[in-house]
Amino acid sequence: MFLGKSNLATRLIFGSSIAVFTIMSSGQISQAQTSGGHADHHHLMVGVDGLETLDRDPFIGLPNPNYNRLSLLFPHQHDPIEVSHFHAIGVYSYTSPEDLTVIPTSSNNQVPEARYNLPPLPLFPGSGAFSGQYISMKTDEHMYSDLKTKPVTHLTEDLGDPYVDAIYNTGNGRWQGLLGENTTIALELVDITPGLGVANSEGEDLFDAVGDNYTIGTGDYFSFTPTFYIEEDAAKTVYSATFRLLDVTTDSSSTPFLSSGSFTLSFQPVPEPSILLGFGTLSLMMFACKRKITSN
Repeated sequence: MFLGKSNLATRLIFGSSIAVFTIMSSGQISQAQTSGGHADHHHLMVGVDGLETLDRDPFIGLPNPNYNRLSLLFPHQHDPIEVSHFHAIGVYSYTSPEDLTVIPTSSNNQVPEARYNLPPLPLFPGSGAFSGQYISMKTDEHMYSDLKTKPVTHLTEDLGDPYVDAIYNTGNGRWQGLLGENTTIALELVDITPGLGVANSEGEDLFDAVGDNYTIGTGDYFSFTPTFYIEEDAAKTVYSATFRLLDVTTDSSSTPFLSSGSFTLSFQPVPEPSILLGFGTLSLMMFACKRKITSN
């Protein structure tokens, strides 16, 4: 949750500044540690699910509801590095082993992934085309902050790297299928928090309304990076946008891939440095005062 001025003041007053800054940066630290040394390939990817029958409990042997669908994937480095693999974000799935209803998303349908209990991605003060706004941007401290999106096939250029080889071969090559040189992929806006915008690097909006599509690339080697933004004076709260991937190819000679499940990206503006500095100083003064009273 975003620490507004009143919340931040309360936490600083009742604890040392060291404790507070540990709380505010714990998610960042954990993300930096798990991102490893492969930043060039630590971003979102688009693949096609080639697994026809599920091979893991509790659904082993059942038809894969995500088969032949576009999938949003995020790579994770593990130790040993050879077991690194993709996590699929928001793929079609069964409700439960008891209820085999197919739903167009999954429990792991957020960025950052909900399973890790991390805060939303930070929005930082912008400049240039984004002056007067808070925007998303890639940082070394936030594992999920690189919103660049590429097809899985681009990994074939670097398979000599054990990490790249491992993620490319996730699930025995489950997502290795080619999109095809004429396949055009679009992003559909399913839902969005009022006040949150999605733009290109020039600050031009990509969507006018929910239900709009924006073409992100054609073939197996495109690269797409959106910028999410809010106005500088917007409420300092959590903002989210939900999407799905679509095959909008117009080539009648090919059969379009099925749409992906829905996935959500969440953001929040970072506290202003001046606010942190001011409250941090106040905290240190009160801590020193408390020590003096105790010593007396």
